[in-house]
Amino acid sequence: MIVSHFNSFLRGGAATAARQLHAALRNRGIKSRFQYLAGQSFTDSQRAEIDTDDFYSTQWARQGTLENALDRVRFRVHRQSWKRATRGAKDGPEIFTSPHGQPYTPWPPLDHPAADGQTRSHLIHLHWISKFIDFPSFFGSLDPGQPVVWTLHDMNALTGGCHFSGGCQRFRVGCGNCPQVKRSGQTDVSFRSFETKRRALQKINLHIVAPSRWLLGLAQSSPLLDQAKSFTRIPYGMPTDKLYPMQKQFAREALGIESDAFIIGFGAMNLASRRKGATELLAALERVGSDRNVRGLVFGSGTLSDATKTLPEMIQIGNVQDDRTRRLVYSAADVFVLPSTEDNLPLTGLEAMACGTPVIGFDAGGIPDYVIPGKTGLLADNGDAAQLARRLQTAIANPDAMQAMGAQARDLIMDQFQSDTQAQCYMELYRNLIGADNQTQRRAA
Repeated sequence: MIVSHFNSFLRGGAATAARQLHAALRNRGIKSRFQYLAGQSFTDSQRAEIDTDDFYSTQWARQGTLENALDRVRFRVHRQSWKRATRGAKDGPEIFTSPHGQPYTPWPPLDHPAADGQTRSHLIHLHWISKFIDFPSFFGSLDPGQPVVWTLHDMNALTGGCHFSGGCQRFRVGCGNCPQVKRSGQTDVSFRSFETKRRALQKINLHIVAPSRWLLGLAQSSPLLDQAKSFTRIPYGMPTDKLYPMQKQFAREALGIESDAFIIGFGAMNLASRRKGATELLAALERVGSDRNVRGLVFGSGTLSDATKTLPEMIQIGNVQDDRTRRLVYSAADVFVLPSTEDNLPLTGLEAMACGTPVIGFDAGGIPDYVIPGKTGLLADNGDAAQLARRLQTAIANPDAMQAMGAQARDLIMDQFQSDTQAQCYMELYRNLIGADNQTQRRAA
């Protein structure tokens, strides 16, 4: 069995989850490959942690030909048209992407070691594929019996372009009149992209995996995925040999933080992301105020501050690139706050719990899958900053209870969210698909 994972980028939450699954499968003897969009480079920490020989960057399919040049021109024209339609999106939502990635890149890519025409011996495993996989040409190149596993990391597979709908339900009826684009209408770019995806996914031997109950339910109700052969929930797995509790005093000394302060952790790849809840968190921290011995410990791109609010002192450490620093940050915190208002199964919360730190968050998306009130953390009603502040105040007043919840959080990760557990679930799915495919071939013969 050879499993080829496709993920657009090497960095980000989906990339981290896909890389960790790839590593766990390799550890169990599976021949796993990782295909990504060309033009990226590994960080030093990634090179130290992974075998880069298993990673392959996809090039354009018809290098150095007139057809390739025309492909590039058509692709750029489409990109410019797409940007004009989506630029100046309303109310600051997140990324909005086209179903047209690198055009005419059929399976298997020319620079992939499996480019021998024997696709039946391979499983295609898609992850976050925006800006990478071109729906019409990629899916159109597949044999109808080719098993395709698609792990969803956000809502883009269900929609005409958005990755999180912000509460919009238009994806259930084909999109159009999209609230997230500048030029909205019944047949706007969201509607046209929805139709492109729908046509491309017809008659594909598609099997959907979602890490959270929330996203699984949305996928099962999606008209874009109504012909999928199966739907399975497989939670993310944590590499617990790399993410584990460290002695709190040691972690704080290493980071230069006071030993007697109450530390509230928070982090995201992009702190400015609206759905990650920085606005709600700042409103909650204002209610906590600065008169207590409380500090915020923040990581990620950007800053978390507001000169108009009276907040605890904020210690901002920027992007965290390696596992040791990640362990230090999570272990130094008394609680980790997860104020996302819309999210799948946020890795930061799982990572914090793997390091023995309880999570306080909103009852949103997949967060309740692992934040069990009174056991592994505390929950507030989605978007309710005042209630989130009360949960933080409860935590500050009861540090011993938080420590006990942190121990239970680590136990939950070890019981339900380990990398090995995740890999085993996927291996069972793969074997079922290959077995069913072999039976179909024998009947056809």
